[in-house]
Amino acid sequence: MNAGHVACTAVVALVVAGAGMNLTSEARSIHTDASLSLNTHSSGTASSAQKGRYKTEGDNCVWVANDGGPNQCTPVTRGRFKKARDASCAWVSNDNGPDQCTPSHGRWKKGAGTDCVWNPNDSGPNQCSPRQPKK
Repeated sequence: MNAGHVACTAVVALVVAGAGMNLTSEARSIHTDASLSLNTHSSGTASSAQKGRYKTEGDNCVWVANDGGPNQCTPVTRGRFKKARDASCAWVSNDNGPDQCTPSHGRWKKGAGTDCVWNPNDSGPNQCSPRQPKK
């Protein structure tokens, strides 16, 4: 009976040790794949961030996609108007490039300090321009 108990314990120990080794090697594999994926993503982000820059054009600070080098300015408000699939036109603050559309209503309003904020539900003349360079 003692020999059976020892043999059973040995088999269990071997199975657990083998499972632990498989889990460890799988965890390393998953970690390596995640690291490669993260490195690829961050490399892609870095390279796309290098395309284009903000340039001063007259009184405006505009995004020029096919230019390189350091930014010449920073706009008061980053972003652009983009046309959606439903033909609506909305301000997208984390996008660069020329406006794709002009909204039918709304206006730019002065915010706190030098902020210039798009309000789609307001009317009247614009109070500020998001394209002016920050001072």
